Amino acid sequence: MQKLEISGMLKAMGTTIEEFDCWLKQIEGTRLEFKAAASSFSTDKDLPDYCAALANEGGGKLVLGVGPDRRVVGTKAFQTTHNKLSHDLLTKLKIRIDVEELSHPKGRILIFHVPPCPPGHPVRSTGKYAYPMRAGESLVEMDLMTLKALLNEADPDFSRLTVSGLSLSDLDGEALGNFRRLWSQKANRPDFNDFPDEKMLRSAGLLTDAGLNYASLILFGKKEKIDQQLPGSEIIYEWRQEVQKTSHDYRISWREPFFKVFDLIWNTINARNLRMPFQEGLFQREVYAFSEKPIREALLNAIAHRDYTIHSRSIFIMASPSDFVIESPGGFLPGITPENVLYKREWRNRCIAETFEKAGLVERSGQGMDDIFEITIREGKGLPNLSGSDATTVKLRIPAQVKDKSFILFLEKIANEKRFLICFEELLELERIRQLQPVSHLQYKNKFIQAGIVETIGRTRGTKYILSHRYYAREGKTGIHTRLAGLSRDQKKELILNHLRKNKKGVMKDFQDAFPDLRRSDIHNLLQELKKSGQIIHKGARQSGYWTLQESN
Repeated sequence: MQKLEISGMLKAMGTTIEEFDCWLKQIEGTRLEFKAAASSFSTDKDLPDYCAALANEGGGKLVLGVGPDRRVVGTKAFQTTHNKLSHDLLTKLKIRIDVEELSHPKGRILIFHVPPCPPGHPVRSTGKYAYPMRAGESLVEMDLMTLKALLNEADPDFSRLTVSGLSLSDLDGEALGNFRRLWSQKANRPDFNDFPDEKMLRSAGLLTDAGLNYASLILFGKKEKIDQQLPGSEIIYEWRQEVQKTSHDYRISWREPFFKVFDLIWNTINARNLRMPFQEGLFQREVYAFSEKPIREALLNAIAHRDYTIHSRSIFIMASPSDFVIESPGGFLPGITPENVLYKREWRNRCIAETFEKAGLVERSGQGMDDIFEITIREGKGLPNLSGSDATTVKLRIPAQVKDKSFILFLEKIANEKRFLICFEELLELERIRQLQPVSHLQYKNKFIQAGIVETIGRTRGTKYILSHRYYAREGKTGIHTRLAGLSRDQKKELILNHLRKNKKGVMKDFQDAFPDLRRSDIHNLLQELKKSGQIIHKGARQSGYWTLQESN
């Protein structure tokens, strides 16, 4: 959990009235906590709990003497003992909290300047909660994943930690040879092939004077040593011909050095691959259910990112004709979510990731997930998703069936005609439009509109985007386009006029009922356009009035 520096955190004394008044205008959150405490404040529960919560959430200020409405009400709490509170809190919480008394024109204020907890050492309270945290305006017990994130802040890269008792004789020669060959090819250094094991491992950062690390065990350790030292370092693969079946049709597991079995794992998956041919004019093209690069990238991502401190679970692969699913123990790192995983790059086991990079298996820039998404979309299979992930598991689902081959052929034809490339970010945006997902900010809209790839529906904030008529016409699905496009702007205006002709008058609610998909502001714009063109007028007060036709209409 990232700690943000707080201006003035260590300046316990000397807060000015002007500074304090500025605090009152700030949004109360994890950095500021205001309490009225008009007459008292519990030293046994409330005070240590709020101070511990602030420390565990990056530090902040606890202010007594301010009401819920941000009015200074003054406090009588600790009038004769506030000078002892810093020492008392140090004894209870093991952190120094400076206490400041401020004489505000509207009343006495007490300010507790709470520093952030030391990295990897969350503050334990002596009050009602063990490790309190804020939830809205209340305190609650910290959840296990948040606590674990705090504890892990100071932890070094697990894969770089030294394994006690692991020696060169415990490493698998075939796995070492595979890595040596790949590294030599990637670095264009034939001399690497002549390096003895010890020199190669030291050069790769897998061996130091302290010994071999966990990355060397996971990637090169003999099976019996992995069984003994890290039994959770295992990959389980199951195949189901029908995804709904409870029992599997085939199952195999590998608790082996990864560089010994990484090709074997792919070959096992590929043995049940399905070829999906389709016709494009005079030419036949084909797509496979499991494309090699996305599958390998997903596996490498799981090996490099899983939490190896969870010994009771393995990496689990479930494949079927419809999709490929890989689950790895350990949730996303703090700050990473299924929504931003394509844009934020962090490694849980950096030493493993760097070893993969040396072997040419991954890109250090973290493009693996990008490649998974891009290739899957370009094959017409739709979007991979991570929606099944939670605080303890990352679950990646890659669709295996072609859902819309015409989409990709359409984009290829447009790109060839216009002579431009469609980058991954653009492709991702277009796929979301194809799936009719809401697009709040269409970054590339001008390019798409000018190229005839997308069309806009509506104006202002209610604008929506759909693929163009040409896309739907390609497959004889123009009816779908008509449904998605809805009524034109002129047609909507004509409906308003017809309503007024039939009912003599109309109010906003009438038009909202007629156009349930439109925002109130969009309907207002339609009415204003009709008014400016002299077709309708508004009578009565702004809120209680109504619209009617101009007499000439």
